[in-house]
Amino acid sequence: MNKMMKKATALAFGLSLMAGASAQEVLKIGVVSALDGPGSEWGRGVDGGTKIAAKEINEAGGLKVGDKTYKLEVISYDDSYKAAQGVSAATRLIEQDRVKFVLGPLGSASGLAVKPIYEQNKVIGLVNTYTPQMLKDVKYIFRVLPTTAEIVQPIINWVKEHHPNLKTVAIISPNDQTGWDSQKAQIAAYKKSGYDIIGSELFERSSRDFQSFLTRIIAKKPDIIELDTTPPGTAGLIIRQARELGYQGLFTKIGGPGVPEIVKAAGKEFAEGTVTYVAADTSAEKYKWLEKQYTNFYPAPMNAFNVFFYDGARMLFKALQDAGTVTDTDKVREALIKLSPFEGMQGALAWGGQDLYGNNHQIQAPVFIGNIKDGQEVIVGKVDVK
Repeated sequence: MNKMMKKATALAFGLSLMAGASAQEVLKIGVVSALDGPGSEWGRGVDGGTKIAAKEINEAGGLKVGDKTYKLEVISYDDSYKAAQGVSAATRLIEQDRVKFVLGPLGSASGLAVKPIYEQNKVIGLVNTYTPQMLKDVKYIFRVLPTTAEIVQPIINWVKEHHPNLKTVAIISPNDQTGWDSQKAQIAAYKKSGYDIIGSELFERSSRDFQSFLTRIIAKKPDIIELDTTPPGTAGLIIRQARELGYQGLFTKIGGPGVPEIVKAAGKEFAEGTVTYVAADTSAEKYKWLEKQYTNFYPAPMNAFNVFFYDGARMLFKALQDAGTVTDTDKVREALIKLSPFEGMQGALAWGGQDLYGNNHQIQAPVFIGNIKDGQEVIVGKVDVK
C-alpha cells in the first residue's frame, strides 16, 4: 500500500469514527415554567431540577433505552405564570421541537391551559399546579409535587399540637387559579382542625404594597395569618409590612418553600417563628450536592422545589428505560405508573390520589415541617408517606 493510499485509508477511518460519534441519538426534554418575575424562585426549580438530572445522565454516558443511547437535551421556555404564554410554550415544544416529554408548568392557570394540548398529543407532562382539576380525566399528566391537599393537614395538626391556644386564622393567597384552589383547601383544613376563619384576602402577584388589606386583617385580631401559596419573596414583604403595622401573631406558610427569600424580604427579626412547609431537608448531603449543581444553571440560592423536579426527571428517565421506547408514550406512561415506590432524594415516593382525583397520578412524598429560627429554616417535624 503506497503512502497516498495509507493516508486515504486513515482519513476514511477517522471520518467514520467522527460520524459514529456525531451520530449519537438526541432525546429532547421540554420545560415550561416561570423562569423570570414573581414566582421564578419556584419556577427555576422546575428547570434546574430537570437540567441537573439530564446533566447527570449525560456525564455518565447518556440514557440507554433499548439498543440505543441518547444524549439528553433540555429545551426550556418561560411562561411567566400566564396561561397564554404557557400555551405558546407547550405548542412550540410539541409542534416545532417535536418534544414528547415535558416538565411543567408550575402555575395552575398555565397548567389548565396546556392540559388539553398534552392529552391530545399524548405528551407525558410532569407538572406542579395546585388545582385539583389538573388531574381530572387525564392519561398522560402526572403531578410530581405535593399540593396543599397533600401537605396542609399534617402541618396544621402540628400547629394545633404545639400552639394549642391559637384559635383564629386569616388566609392570604394570590388572586389566580393556584390561589383560589389552594385557599379553598386551606379553609377546609383549618376548619376541620377546629379553627375559626375570620378573614381571607387575594392579591395580584405583581403587588408590592399590602398595607390596605393587612390593616383590615389585623383589625380582626387573627391568632394566625396563613400565607398559603404566596411566592416566598412576596410572603416576606407581607410579613414585614404586617409586623410594621403592629401584628404580633403567628405566621404560617403552608404552600411552597423558600425560607431564604422570605427572610431576605422580611428581615430576620420579623420572620422569626414563622411555621413553614419544607420541601426538603436542606442539611442532607444530597441536597447540598444538588445546590452545588444548581449553580451551573442559576445563581444561588436554590429553591427546594428543585428536589421534586430532579426526582421527577429521574422517574421519567427510568420509565423510558423500563418501557424500552422514546416514542410510544403509552408504554412510557404505563412504566411510570409502576415506579411506586421510587427512592427519591428525601425518602420514598409513591403514586396516589385515587380518592381525590380519580387516578393515581399524584406524587406522595414526605412532608417536612419547618420553623424560622434566627433567620434559618429548622425542621421540627416530618410525616412520611404511608
